[in-house]
Amino acid sequence: MNESKNTSKYVIIALAGVVVVLMVVIAFMLGQRSGANNQGNTTTAPVTQYNPGQTTEPGNTQTADPSGSQGQNVVGAPRNLDISMTAGSLTFVAGDAFDIDYDKSVVNVETSGDSVTIENATRHPSAGQRRRMDVTVTVPDGYAFDSVDIEFGAGKLIVHSLNADALDLELGAGSATFDNMYITGSAEIQEGAGELVIKGGEINNLTLQCGAGATRVTAKLNGTNTVNAAVGAVDLKFDGEKEDYTVAFQMGLGACYYNNEKISRSGSFGEGPTLVNISGGFGVMRVNVG
Repeated sequence: MNESKNTSKYVIIALAGVVVVLMVVIAFMLGQRSGANNQGNTTTAPVTQYNPGQTTEPGNTQTADPSGSQGQNVVGAPRNLDISMTAGSLTFVAGDAFDIDYDKSVVNVETSGDSVTIENATRHPSAGQRRRMDVTVTVPDGYAFDSVDIEFGAGKLIVHSLNADALDLELGAGSATFDNMYITGSAEIQEGAGELVIKGGEINNLTLQCGAGATRVTAKLNGTNTVNAAVGAVDLKFDGEKEDYTVAFQMGLGACYYNNEKISRSGSFGEGPTLVNISGGFGVMRVNVG
């Protein structure tokens, strides 16, 4: 009888120990799961406003207050602007202070030191998210960036004025219009199946790669420039004096016009200091100088 009681006692103790161990394991697993969920749901509210009258020390990273609807003000306008948008609309306007207006549920804006990054909040946005991806960048009159890097997809890009030392622009199937473009160092532009329009300005050392879309550029060029066209229609107007340019053609099967006259597919015109090398494939190339 005593042995039976002792055995039952030991069994109960053993079962209690197993229950305690199971409770500890379950609590640990729930804690890990909760921490992972909290980490995945953490959001950094984007930066939306800047004060161009002051500067930010390089290396400092500032983020907005998540409780504020407009984000916090950040001291200093950016020297470098990096934009990557697959859809939506992007507009540059002139104003008194640097500012970015956007919907932070679909667009992320972050600043680190003197650089600002604008990008889609999700890699593959839904149709509803794409409809809300409207970004307006306000830039003070005469403000010049060190570098501007824009990768833009199937939306609409409108820039009323852009001043920078370096520009790297990659366009997809959307449309891009620049009222004035002033690039003092170099500009590299790749245009896909959309439409690119540049209306006025001055560009140093332009590299323009045209795809299957329509390209219309009116600007003064300096330095050494390269234009390569695939199958799209390209219309170029180089401002300044005719004597400023040397324009060399090496075309494919497309038609080529220089100062409104049809020319052969290869040849060189002018002896000016600004060199423009133009090559093409199957599209129509129209070039007017001066």
